[in-house]
Amino acid sequence: MITKVRTRYFKQFTEQEFDLADHVILAGPNNSGKTTLLQAITIWYLALQKWREWQRHQRRFKPLPVEVQLTRKEFTALPLREMNDLWTDTLTGLRVLTIEVEGVTAQGPWRLAFEFRYQNAELVYVKPSPTHVDQLPRITEDFSVIHIPPFSGIGAEETRYDRPYQDLLIGQGKAGDILRNLLLEVYESEDKAEWKSLCARIEEIFGYQLQPPRYGGAPFIVCEYLRGIPRSADGGEFPELDIASAGSGFHQVLLLLGFFSARPSTVLLLDEPDAHLHVILQKQVYDLLRSIASRRRCQLVIATHSEVLIDGTNPSQIMSFFKHPHLLLSDTDKDQVREALKRLTALDILLAEQSSGILYVEGETDFNLLRTWARVLTHPLSVWFIRSPFWHSNQGRNPREAKGHFFALRAASHALTGILLLDGDNRRLPDREIIAEGLAVERWERYEAESYLMHPEALVRFVVSRGTPLMGEDARRFLQDQLPPAVYRDPLGHHDFWVNTPASKTLLPRLFHAVQLPVSKEEYYLIAEQMLPEEIPVEVRSKLDRMAELFGLGRHPAVESS
Repeated sequence: MITKVRTRYFKQFTEQEFDLADHVILAGPNNSGKTTLLQAITIWYLALQKWREWQRHQRRFKPLPVEVQLTRKEFTALPLREMNDLWTDTLTGLRVLTIEVEGVTAQGPWRLAFEFRYQNAELVYVKPSPTHVDQLPRITEDFSVIHIPPFSGIGAEETRYDRPYQDLLIGQGKAGDILRNLLLEVYESEDKAEWKSLCARIEEIFGYQLQPPRYGGAPFIVCEYLRGIPRSADGGEFPELDIASAGSGFHQVLLLLGFFSARPSTVLLLDEPDAHLHVILQKQVYDLLRSIASRRRCQLVIATHSEVLIDGTNPSQIMSFFKHPHLLLSDTDKDQVREALKRLTALDILLAEQSSGILYVEGETDFNLLRTWARVLTHPLSVWFIRSPFWHSNQGRNPREAKGHFFALRAASHALTGILLLDGDNRRLPDREIIAEGLAVERWERYEAESYLMHPEALVRFVVSRGTPLMGEDARRFLQDQLPPAVYRDPLGHHDFWVNTPASKTLLPRLFHAVQLPVSKEEYYLIAEQMLPEEIPVEVRSKLDRMAELFGLGRHPAVESS
């Protein structure tokens, strides 16, 4: 069993340590390093095999060499255009790439690092770390590592391949191209119970009956199945179908079970084994793989995006690749990772790492209004809106969406702060149902954000800018008729009228209809552009101040003096 992996100058990790358990789920976004860890173990094992081969051939005639050669053609762990693609950067000639693995066997714990020195695009030199050479005998010959890349399809025709060529196809991500070879190996093995067990599992899951593979008399391996019903309604036999005619879910499961049966190993690396499987089948196959691995004392290391696999695993056996690779400590950590995989986009994760805070609003209109008001007020937050705005729509009147999204973001950045800005019509929802650690909740005193646009002079100015002075007079008369006199005279004051009036659904559309000016809700921020600083209610400044405080950007001096 492998307990720890350390890499130096390998691909995206300049220096990284990974702690592994007897069964580990690697969970995280795309390009976060899950596959890189699987590749590191695979490359380390390739170096171990190369070294063992050299020892068997040379140990009686020569002392241990300083290095052995590993050519790109021999490098079956993953496809490479040039050998320097293994290094973190272009300083390949100056930096020794190191992959160190610790583990435990019946002989006790061991630790072995291999050093890779770049020679040219086709060649690297490999040697074990001088301090670890004596550990080689402790890693027994029956220690083996198998890497199964994501399933990418199955070929229509497949001849028999020797093991080195099979390994090459696996390294190229073409594991489906050796599926028939795996089935033939299982069928021809001395352990006939293995084939029967494989067939029984396929029939249990899919209801299909695997037929014995055939090779001979034709240049290709023939692998067929029956759909599980021996006879059709008219009494005729159903035809035997080639496995290529089945669905991708069947291929994925058949490939996984084929590897388990044909390649017994001590460490099995699975890259997205849940691909092509619906939710129920993911759970069924995952439980089956763990059961088989437990009986065979095989260590599973699985890279996945599946919520099902994460739900069914103890937190201590989940390695999160959000922020940095680390094993989880609690069920809360697991819940955050699951929600992050479900909710977060790649841009969310990037901004969470770069931004000081996130703003949750009910839609893009609210965001544009706040951004425009910050600019008109020359508020410190205007820089945030220009350079690094990180915001999320809580899908209208669904503030729990914000809570779930922020909870997921904390998996990517635990130090991130947030503010949820709700319309005044959302008062009945208790804060306790939406509050979360690090997330502040604020509500507009008026019915909605658009209510703060309702300054008569600003509205008239906007209408004139889009139309004519005559249209501006029409707008003024409309507002005088529609607004209570006290509200018209003092639009910045506190009035119950604003608390109960949805301006975006009543006053604003009626105003623009009255003056025959087509203005959509998405354009309401243009009204804010026409407002003077003194026409913007103090509460708007207060909300911007609160955001700036949470995001560490300072307060607006106008509020402190008011």
